[in-house]
Amino acid sequence: MSRVDATRGSRCLPPLLAVSLCAGLLSACTYPIREHNIVIPRAAAPVDLVELRERFPDHRIEAMTVDAAGGASLHGLRFTREDAVATVIYFGGNGYTIARFAGRSARAYADVPVNIVLVDHRGYGASTGTSGLDALLDDALTVHDRVRGDARLGGLPLIVHGHSLGSFMAGHVAAGRRLDGLVLEGSVTTAEEWAAHLRSRQPLWARMLVRRVVPEGALAGKGNLGVVAVLDEPVLIVAGADDAVAPPRFAQALFDAASPPAGRKRLLIVPGRDHMSAADSPDFRRAMAAFVASDVVAAGRAAN
Repeated sequence: MSRVDATRGSRCLPPLLAVSLCAGLLSACTYPIREHNIVIPRAAAPVDLVELRERFPDHRIEAMTVDAAGGASLHGLRFTREDAVATVIYFGGNGYTIARFAGRSARAYADVPVNIVLVDHRGYGASTGTSGLDALLDDALTVHDRVRGDARLGGLPLIVHGHSLGSFMAGHVAAGRRLDGLVLEGSVTTAEEWAAHLRSRQPLWARMLVRRVVPEGALAGKGNLGVVAVLDEPVLIVAGADDAVAPPRFAQALFDAASPPAGRKRLLIVPGRDHMSAADSPDFRRAMAAFVASDVVAAGRAAN
């Protein structure tokens, strides 16, 4: 979600310590957080499909391209398997590129009978285009619509999973489209509450100088609290118990506010895991398998 959320174990905080003194003196004790603090594109070559296919022989893995607004071309991968009962679109965090993390994403779902679609954000990885938070949100809808209409995915129930920055995208899709399931991992209630959390983690001298940390521009007002309050699809909310970036209290607040009744919303707080590692756990694989089987597939059949 933040400037350095690219790798496991990162502190994932914007660089407040170094700049808080200047911010406090020069901007009336207010430190602004803007989209460039959480949207930091980085290019990468396309993933080695030969090596990836060797690691995951039970999947058919194909490259795909999604045409997006402004002439952007979004690079993606489609993992399909014979026993799939649903399809998952995964939107990663600020540091996510397919080249670095496709294998990790596939392992997280290895025990769950689902197809997986991974997409590099615009300006990230092998995707083109100019990044910006609003552009990423619009792209998420475009990706959803492309996947929903993809005959190679068999018209299966569709789940959107977003981690960190990607959780904003997943929530935006849930607000604009009818999904069969939503997974929010390492997410926050509102950007304003997240900003206050970042300030709370600074030393006393910094908090005395910087009295307010405020999201501005495209980041202002973003978050998933309003999204979950009007959900009409099942939701799984995930957090690492040791997450310092989006601590479990955000996940609990989202769960409490989520509109689906008991049995259609789940909360998973993974012990010993941080912002980057909750989905790497056996706990996540078990929870996701139960969510897909009971809340998405079985519930969908019952409704029909």
